[in-house]
Amino acid sequence: MAAVVMATLSGSGYAQAKPTCAAVPKSLAGMKDCYRPLLVFSANGDDLRLKRQVEMLDKAADDMMDRFVLFTPIVPDGRRVSTPADSPYAILSNEQMKNVRAQFHIAPGDFTVLLLDEDGSVKLRAAAPVNADRLNALIDKTPQRQAEMQRPHAN
Repeated sequence: MAAVVMATLSGSGYAQAKPTCAAVPKSLAGMKDCYRPLLVFSANGDDLRLKRQVEMLDKAADDMMDRFVLFTPIVPDGRRVSTPADSPYAILSNEQMKNVRAQFHIAPGDFTVLLLDEDGSVKLRAAAPVNADRLNALIDKTPQRQAEMQRPHAN
């Protein structure tokens, strides 16, 4: 198993789980085995719950980077959405967003937060924004995160 490497990329400030991981993946498949996607489904980019989720992630940006959490909003027009100032995020294409919404059976008007583990399994499903303490606690219980924390100089 390859060692986990924390790399800060110039200009992006994103942490990579492994050197083979894309700094900013273009698909959910590209996040697998590299990141823990936080999928936030919303009817539109102006949803106050979506903005609240962004605020909570920014307040805990270091925790999110340490745990390779990648905020991924799923809205009808992904180009018109608030993004975190400090926490890592990825904006998928409209087609990718439609596919992700169908994959997880989320209705277009629903607000839903899904935390996926690096293997793609759902670790959390919520109908309201989720604070960083809850995300950290869930992630820190996973076997992969336990192994990450045992490594010297682990994030």
